[in-house]
Amino acid sequence: MMIHVAPRAIASGSSQNDTVCLSCSKIGAMFVLLVSAFAVLLVTVASVSLAHAQAPRPAAASDAPAADLRYMDRPITTFRASLTGATPQQRAERSYAALDALPESILRLPTQAVQGSLGQNRGVVFRRGDRILFALLEGDVDEADNRPFEVIASETQTRLDAALAARQAQLHWPNIIRGILLSLLATAVLVILVWTAGRLQSRLQTRLQYAIEAHLLRRTSRTFDWTGSAFHLVRQIVQLLFLFFVAALIYVYLIYVLERFPVSEPMGERLSDFLWNLLNTFALGIVNAIPGLIAIAVIFLLTRALHNLINNIFAAIQQRRLNVPGLHPDTADASRRIVAIVVWALALTFAYPYFPGAQSDVFKGLSVLLGLMVSLGSAGIVNQLMSGIVVTYSRAFQAGDMVQIGDTAGVVVSVDTLSVKLTNVRREEVTIPNAVVVGAIVHNFSSRDGKAPALVVTSVTIGYDTPWRQVQAMLCLAAARTQSIAQSPQPFVLQRSLSDFYIEYDLHVAPVNPAQRLLMLSELHSQIVDVFNEFGVQIMSPHFEEQPEAPVIIPPDGWTPSPAKPASDSSKTNSTEV
Repeated sequence: MMIHVAPRAIASGSSQNDTVCLSCSKIGAMFVLLVSAFAVLLVTVASVSLAHAQAPRPAAASDAPAADLRYMDRPITTFRASLTGATPQQRAERSYAALDALPESILRLPTQAVQGSLGQNRGVVFRRGDRILFALLEGDVDEADNRPFEVIASETQTRLDAALAARQAQLHWPNIIRGILLSLLATAVLVILVWTAGRLQSRLQTRLQYAIEAHLLRRTSRTFDWTGSAFHLVRQIVQLLFLFFVAALIYVYLIYVLERFPVSEPMGERLSDFLWNLLNTFALGIVNAIPGLIAIAVIFLLTRALHNLINNIFAAIQQRRLNVPGLHPDTADASRRIVAIVVWALALTFAYPYFPGAQSDVFKGLSVLLGLMVSLGSAGIVNQLMSGIVVTYSRAFQAGDMVQIGDTAGVVVSVDTLSVKLTNVRREEVTIPNAVVVGAIVHNFSSRDGKAPALVVTSVTIGYDTPWRQVQAMLCLAAARTQSIAQSPQPFVLQRSLSDFYIEYDLHVAPVNPAQRLLMLSELHSQIVDVFNEFGVQIMSPHFEEQPEAPVIIPPDGWTPSPAKPASDSSKTNSTEV
């Protein structure tokens, strides 16, 4: 029986006659059996018609997973079909063993691709010399790959030749020596670059510290000394730049060294591809983000210009240089802030879709989380904000006014977004939330819009035995002697009540400085007591059981017993500001 083997393609373009010896050893006998098994494939090729060549490919075995054949860290093919009972994994292991056992003499020979069939299995057998490497079947082709089988077989042969060429180059000692020498040279260059980067790190850190000290610290050291924080920040930035530069150098060094040796060249190529893909991703991301960044910049510039226009308009209203119906100078500043917040919120809404990564799920999830946190935790803050708007636009008081909010009296220090701050006569700063201010009764004792300040009332009760005209005259005289009372409008007295035992007189006066209202009342009360003692009128209130034999008064020579001071020193003490 004669077996004819017809070579289909030879990679090198030259033909050689292979003679098989069947009488030498056990290895020769096994080789003859393999050749005989594949002979049927080669003989069947002659009888295969063109229509049969275009027949559907046999489906891969579904009971065994696919197995990849890699050699010298290079992908060659993927086995998906079983052959003579061997699973794809077993075929891959046997093929790898056959490739790894090739001697250097066989590696110099060209690869032969012989097409044939064994039963329903049709494919190509790859061999070098007298060594059969592996067989690629049509069932090994992915069903999604619509290319002709001949093209896939040619690509597989190309990858096989590249892997075996790498194996041959790896066995060539001059290549190894050259790779070692180039790697040593690259190592020396890496050490020099890292040493240079370390020197530059110290110089850069010194230059940045000098620049910060020269341009920033000299301007801000009067308000806040942040020298230590600035130097620490500069040191951290320089160290991060140095570490990033060294890591990049090491990465490039690894790529170069791995590509110097045939066995590690694929790994170096993968590292290189990863680096270029990363740079390409960043570059494409930057390029794709440029239109959005331009839109954000345009929105920001337009919003800033509109904000400046709004500030100028409300500044003119606050300085009474512009009259706009519905806007009062006292509420101009609050209106400016509200309008500015609305304008910037709208600008942020318009610019949001153009932010890089705004459409990503992470960005959207973070936005939802922040919105939920603000919604759950801002109920009290929103109440205070709305109350602050009510306080501002009610124009009940302003900074510098003497007011009484509920039971708290003092000078208004500031009207903030969330609270109102007062300073009382004891120099205590009292903070009242805006929600409390809205719910309380507010008394403003200061003048507004150039009008006269609010009058201050003090009451005395005098018996019916004293003429009311004398009482009114004495009260007006006491008010005239009080230095902290303005004489315009003139003080006046009203008889507020005719009680069973006395008449209640109310003295109405205008303070010179409403902020010193309590000190003015203290001085006025002192003058009232002195005037009534001077004219011999007793103050007996609220009622008594019988008239005393002598008026209950203090004569003038007994007004300043020890340790009391003379009247001049007392008046100076009473006029001291809070």
